[in-house]
Amino acid sequence: MPNNLNNIKLIIFDVNETMFSLNRISNIFDKFGLPNYSTSIWFSNVLKEGFASINYSNFNSFKKICVNELQRLFLKFKFRYTKEHIDKVINEFSQLDVHEDVKESVKLLYNHNIKIVTLTNGSKENTLKLLKKNKLSKYIKRCFSIDEIKLWKPNKKTYLYVCKEMRILPSNALMIAAHSWDVTGAKNAGLKTAYITRYEKKLSTIHPKPDIIKKDCLSIIKQIKFN
Repeated sequence: MPNNLNNIKLIIFDVNETMFSLNRISNIFDKFGLPNYSTSIWFSNVLKEGFASINYSNFNSFKKICVNELQRLFLKFKFRYTKEHIDKVINEFSQLDVHEDVKESVKLLYNHNIKIVTLTNGSKENTLKLLKKNKLSKYIKRCFSIDEIKLWKPNKKTYLYVCKEMRILPSNALMIAAHSWDVTGAKNAGLKTAYITRYEKKLSTIHPKPDIIKKDCLSIIKQIKFN
């Protein structure tokens, strides 16, 4: 058991792919007749444009970039799209299903009186809908979005903002994410970090090693020493 996970007072969950699967989006693309790797291309491009935009323009929301990248995806595959196609994909974001190991983990943390929050590059409104849909609302202390600070993760100010708002030292907070860049951003801010390999399969060698790496969330939570 990692010694540095012995004094965790706050758990910060990333939302998309970490807590909630994007399989529903993949199913929609499949029904549209798009390749089965379309979701990965689209989601990666949304993140890329979000990260890049903060360097040369004003803040752009996750939803705005999602719509732009959907249009580009459809054009790439010569798909004749309408506004209804775009609305269908965007609306499905509020219907994503929670990973079962995450559901178990949240309940376990809650029962041990550990504060749990979410931090997303998406909207707070959508996270609240997802939590309600998956019957997780009562376990989450607060939902944070980059819309509040107008900076995309992995800017370290986003993680420090959450810690400040929750009145918890970064060294007593654990960021859990399925994205290498997310855990790296949190580590740069002085937080403890946990990486789930489910989505990316392998930690990129360009990133520093997180405090803990596991294939699922429950395996991570079981490494925390509860008081």
